[in-house]
Amino acid sequence: MRQTLLLSVLALTLTALPAAAQTSSMSAPAPGMAALKYYVGTWSCLAGPPGVPPSKATVTYAMDHDILRQYVIVPPAGNMKQTFSMAVGTGFDAKKNRYVQTSVDNSGNWGITYAKPWTGNTEQWVDSTTSDGKPGHGVTVRGKNSFTYTGFATLTGTKPAFKVTCTRSA
Repeated sequence: MRQTLLLSVLALTLTALPAAAQTSSMSAPAPGMAALKYYVGTWSCLAGPPGVPPSKATVTYAMDHDILRQYVIVPPAGNMKQTFSMAVGTGFDAKKNRYVQTSVDNSGNWGITYAKPWTGNTEQWVDSTTSDGKPGHGVTVRGKNSFTYTGFATLTGTKPAFKVTCTRSA
């Protein structure tokens, strides 16, 4: 379950961090990073695999020197005995014209994922590598003050393995 949550969070990291943290006094914003301003702030989320009651989570995004930082906190509930936390960083690789995201959680799981620039409200994320050696992919669909991320366990999978729905809370 944590691996699936990790994949979902990877997709989410490409989204948001508080605008107040979006200062870079040394240079202009990196190309592509403006699209991530949408996520800056705090979000209340429900997440989990399909068919299982979702867990509550808080996700906070902040922009810091052209890196979108994301923090995920899931308090203990159900079978989960301790808090789950994850940190994610997202930047833009101008040479390859894509977003690159890295993540690590408090269990030592990690991943690297990327997405090509998008138009509209849909982002397509693909895992490059993961700590378990099983890359997947995910789709984020943004609304005005909410977004949904759907994660798939394999690169070509079509059956959702994980879903996160978030609403802006601050």
